[in-house]
Amino acid sequence: MMRRILLTLALLVGSVAIALWFERQGGFVMIRLGDWTLQASLMVAVVGVLLVWFLMSLLLRLLGRVWRLPGQVHERFNERRGRLAREELVDGLIEIAQGRYAHAEKRLDRASGSVAQPLFYHLLAAIAGQRRGDWQRRDEQLAAAISAEPRAKLAIELAQAQLQVEAQQWPEAKASLEALRDQASDNYRVLALSLKTLEALDDHESLDALLPDLRQQQVLTGPALVSVEQPALARSLSALGETPPADALARVWRQLPRNRRHEPALQACYARALMNAGHANTAERMVRRWLNAHWDSELITVYGELMTDPPQQAYNQVSRWLKQRPEDAALLFAAARQAAACALWGQARSYLEAAAARCDRPEVARLLAELYERLDEPEHARQAYRRALGLDPSSNSLPPIDAPKAKPALGAAPD
Repeated sequence: MMRRILLTLALLVGSVAIALWFERQGGFVMIRLGDWTLQASLMVAVVGVLLVWFLMSLLLRLLGRVWRLPGQVHERFNERRGRLAREELVDGLIEIAQGRYAHAEKRLDRASGSVAQPLFYHLLAAIAGQRRGDWQRRDEQLAAAISAEPRAKLAIELAQAQLQVEAQQWPEAKASLEALRDQASDNYRVLALSLKTLEALDDHESLDALLPDLRQQQVLTGPALVSVEQPALARSLSALGETPPADALARVWRQLPRNRRHEPALQACYARALMNAGHANTAERMVRRWLNAHWDSELITVYGELMTDPPQQAYNQVSRWLKQRPEDAALLFAAARQAAACALWGQARSYLEAAAARCDRPEVARLLAELYERLDEPEHARQAYRRALGLDPSSNSLPPIDAPKAKPALGAAPD
């Protein structure tokens, strides 16, 4: 406040001093225009020039504001429209979360015309259409999203395939994913959705063709990869016929990547194909080499199923392994089967009883029951069969019978 008073006094004193100075100078200014002549003192002329300059500046500023007014009004309008669109977006998200999909879709569709980038609004409206089961409306919103942002075409089409998979529209999803694979054959998400779709359609041919890409991009690893590879390998081997030559089976086996040929489940599949084609001795050599390289219970189970010529060949080998692994239940079971193939019933019985004492596999108990029947021991056979049924209830021919409820005692109050 004090500074303002002092500044005002300084301006007044300065003005008076300037006026007195001009008064002492005694000069004048004359302007002549045609027959018109304008004459004024120097002070009046300076004040007049300053006044004209001030009025011109004021007029130019006013004209500038008038010129900018439409743009400012448009900007304010866009800000208000953007704010309302953001509010519609929030309300649409809330309604989707509440399950009011039709209301959400209307809000988002209405708001999409009020923003410069409507992509997100169209995607959310497509999700709302998906949730209420309107596939056509969903696809229309996705098409609008592509028109709004062509650069996001691949991502939007991938979202469409994802929604089709969620809706279990398997043929439509397959067509969408095939088109996507033409654009991005190594896309992880495209491959994962293709796998799920082809499994749902039981399209084994397409699934087998997809398998190399699944391996390369590591879409599946570990047991999940084996669960796809094993049936694919079995289909390829069985496609050769009932009794294909061993070299034909070997060609199919060598088509697998080298690192996958060390997988025990795939080795077991190949060995069983050799056995079924009548090449048991070849299978025995392969499985023996694999087991000597890395011990595996599934492979030793396959070794127990071998029917070599002569049968003593496999039996002698499992006997040698038993000296190194006398407590291995899978090896004991394989030894029992090979002993039975050699008609060594006493040895087969002792191996089976030892295996049954060390594991709870229903096939062990079932084979032991069959052996007891062969040895004419019906009571032991019945016990072994009961144990097998208890270990594997799915093999029972009748469903379990619930125990009858006890009747309430006479005069007892009901529950």
